[in-house]
Amino acid sequence: MIQNKRLIIITGGIATGKSTVSKTLMERGYKVLDSDRIVHELYNKGSVIHGELVEAFGSGILDDKDEIDRKKLAKIVFSSDDNRNRINGIVHKAVIEELERQINKSGDNLIFLDIPLAIEELDHLKEYGLSYDEIWLVYSDRDTQLERLLKRDNRGMEESVKIIDSQMDIEEKKKHADRIIDNSTTLANLMKNLDSVLEKQGVKN
Repeated sequence: MIQNKRLIIITGGIATGKSTVSKTLMERGYKVLDSDRIVHELYNKGSVIHGELVEAFGSGILDDKDEIDRKKLAKIVFSSDDNRNRINGIVHKAVIEELERQINKSGDNLIFLDIPLAIEELDHLKEYGLSYDEIWLVYSDRDTQLERLLKRDNRGMEESVKIIDSQMDIEEKKKHADRIIDNSTTLANLMKNLDSVLEKQGVKN
């Protein structure tokens, strides 16, 4: 059980700037736990999750060193809701358990949790007992998302649109967030908006 800690989830959509916000918070000395990093560690060869994913989807998801190839797995995730739900069912409980372990181990009273699909997975967070105080959404409009994704990942238009469409619409996510950090324009404006939210919530260093 997590006690006497303020937990704030940082989330967003793909290419909205969530990772930039999390990196900035870490550079400023805040404690940030990255669920993607935890997933990467849990994918390591020899882990229970590694074995379950290979059993579920075959050796085609492995690279030449028999490690999980995240790009190959991502294609499966985005190919259908059924596949995405199967993978989530394997991964999410283990990730949340590890987050809770690290939260309890930390001496920090304020901890940010970087969870990309937190809003989509609110039911799972509650099911597995992860409590939190607020959700902060890093927001950019869909057109900006698409433009950034095309530039960032060197994917084609069709694949990029498919990835964005596989996630909850960013406008719908806004309805579930306690705070919005707007990243629709420049990096400088993103930093100003982050500072504003931190100051209003009384967590600015």
